[in-house]
Amino acid sequence: MNMVGTSDARHLPSGGTPGPAADEAESLVCDVAIVGAGLAGLALARRLHLAGRQVRVLEARERIGGRLLTRFSAATDQPLDLGAAWFWPATEPGVAALLAELGLASVPQHDPGDALWLDDPDRAPERHDAAPGQVHQGARRIEGGSARLAQALADALPPQALCLKAAVCEVHRADGGGVLLHLADGQRLHVAQLVLALPPRLVAERIRFVPALPPPLAEALAAVPTWMAAQAKAASAFGRPFWRAAGHSGNAFVRHPQAVLGEVFDAGTAPHGALGGFVALDAQQRQHFRRGLPLLIHSQLGQLYGVDAQEGELHLQDWAEEPWTCAQADLAGPAEPPRADARLRQPWWGGRLFFAGTETALHGAGHMEGALDSAERVASQLLLRPADARPSTPADAATAVAAFRQAVQGLRAQGPERYQRHLVRMLSGTAAGADAQGGLSARALRAAAEQCYAEALGHLDALLPAPAAEAGAPVQGRHPLTPALLSAFAGWSQSLVDEALAFNARSCALSKLPHEHQPDAEDRRAIARALAAAWQAFALELNARLCVAAEAAREPAA
Repeated sequence: MNMVGTSDARHLPSGGTPGPAADEAESLVCDVAIVGAGLAGLALARRLHLAGRQVRVLEARERIGGRLLTRFSAATDQPLDLGAAWFWPATEPGVAALLAELGLASVPQHDPGDALWLDDPDRAPERHDAAPGQVHQGARRIEGGSARLAQALADALPPQALCLKAAVCEVHRADGGGVLLHLADGQRLHVAQLVLALPPRLVAERIRFVPALPPPLAEALAAVPTWMAAQAKAASAFGRPFWRAAGHSGNAFVRHPQAVLGEVFDAGTAPHGALGGFVALDAQQRQHFRRGLPLLIHSQLGQLYGVDAQEGELHLQDWAEEPWTCAQADLAGPAEPPRADARLRQPWWGGRLFFAGTETALHGAGHMEGALDSAERVASQLLLRPADARPSTPADAATAVAAFRQAVQGLRAQGPERYQRHLVRMLSGTAAGADAQGGLSARALRAAAEQCYAEALGHLDALLPAPAAEAGAPVQGRHPLTPALLSAFAGWSQSLVDEALAFNARSCALSKLPHEHQPDAEDRRAIARALAAAWQAFALELNARLCVAAEAAREPAA
């Protein structure tokens, strides 16, 4: 049995330079500082750099990538993703588009073969036939590991733009303009605008603001769970994928109380093999079994796939031990999907302070897609320019509203198909015993709506800022164009529900899930609540973008 510890693992080159020099503190050293070199921070930095902005990315760790973490097998040199790994092109097109733009390839998640089910520690696992792609529903992985995406984004930046081991502990709103950052080592950095591309709870726990943030904003930051923060992921590398020859896909679900890995999947790169898995033990249990955890993991893999599975080279990543990922609040509470308050998607401090990161996304929160969604949102806010700087932008509000409504018509038509795609992907969870009491339809409908709303906001950004200024100033916080733009979605939510439930009623795949196949009154209320929450977040953000654009259009071009 071999075990490679985290300190021995090989990382992709991180690039970057040490933190900023102390003598830079008094002058304005860049247009935008981004705290956090995860996917959101790096994607945003690249976008701003290509637009001609001076950018600094400050990262507390000694590496880039955040929750994109790839290690390499010492024996086979194959990449092993111990953080984010999958994306679904059908429902997460942003990742696919960025990979194509950067010239990075992706490979399908291996699914052919049977799936194993183990619900009794004293019995052999059951074999269940599964059609190719049935478990992971079209998921793909980045060829060479997810960290290649982070590296490609970093490579597009000037060397001096990336500062490692630069932990920000205080943020001051400077009296003369801009923002003054205090680093943990005593250095200071004066910037025009600041983006915190960190999990919201880390911002709440680790950074002091002067003046203090308004209580509603501080509460919103503290309330958002960090995706996968208190979880652990394992990968065991082998010279060959021997389980495939036996007709196994590598997918296994372990549901007895003594489970060590709750879900197992094929994580290998041909011609070699690897089995990955999510650790079923919580953070406290992992600490208690820390020394024996590798043995327990190998033992469970052996129970699933035989004695050969006990001889792998094990890599283990406990994200609860990552102080720049996991907040104390994430350890104290249950694992929950992130749902950020709309206030985290708006500028603060008069357009000097912004929040990014996958947890703040309107679409794809918690996934790589969400990180890119948040980066695109902040980039749009930071790059707003008056009409004379954007000659292709419609100058009058009526033309802009018509263009927006036309774009929304296309999005409305895509809603049912997107619902079905999200539902099919989420159905893979039912193979693991999830959602027996309902909730799949509500989650899939919300995901479809959020995807459409996020794209609608992208269309809006392409029209701004001139129409927002031409329509007039906001009245009591509401922009004059807000009602006209929101009316483009009138009646869509109910028609989407009607088509979704009609699809459910004729779906053979849902026939064994009564709460989805024939939802009762409570199920329908849950659907209504989910869509109402998505609509409220969209409406607030659309209005906020209009208000910001109206203010930006009144300022002189930079």
